[in-house]
Amino acid sequence: MKNLKKVVLLFTLSFLAISLVGCGKQNTSKSSAEKTTSSKKTQASKKVIKKTASLTGQQLKTPQGTFTITENHVTASATKNKQVLILRYTFTNTSSAQLVPSDYWYKYVKATQTVNGNVKKLNQGSLPFSTSTTKDDTLENSSVNEVKPNHTLNAEGSWELVKNGLPVKVHFYDSHQQLIATRQYATK
Repeated sequence: MKNLKKVVLLFTLSFLAISLVGCGKQNTSKSSAEKTTSSKKTQASKKVIKKTASLTGQQLKTPQGTFTITENHVTASATKNKQVLILRYTFTNTSSAQLVPSDYWYKYVKATQTVNGNVKKLNQGSLPFSTSTTKDDTLENSSVNEVKPNHTLNAEGSWELVKNGLPVKVHFYDSHQQLIATRQYATK
């Protein structure tokens, strides 16, 4: 009887040891599979996405249309003692729908200024209220008008300067927010 108990105990312990070794190997292979999946996800996230816009000279081509920068200058802002950088442009709607140019201008074009070593994102600018209509007022108002397909409109975009007199970097992006170009504009 003692021998039988020892045999059953030995058999039970052997079975338990084999089960534990099997579970350990199963967890290892699962962990290895997870690592492979994670590695594939990392590679997929690094996949290059084709750029959907381009900047050649002063012409920004987007899926919605073409912006051609025609002029830049600095003028007074609606905010006291501040200035705005203005980029005038023509927009040609190459899509099949009516579009508002400023909706896409500020999606594709952003501006920054470096002040004391810190890069500051510039906010969309606004012009001071005036009883007389200036060309800037007209173009700013024009930028929010709808443009029919295959039509062109003159407009402008503006950014309020963080610090008057410092240069502004204007960054051009595509619809995936991939940087396609950067240009620097003087503000003095």
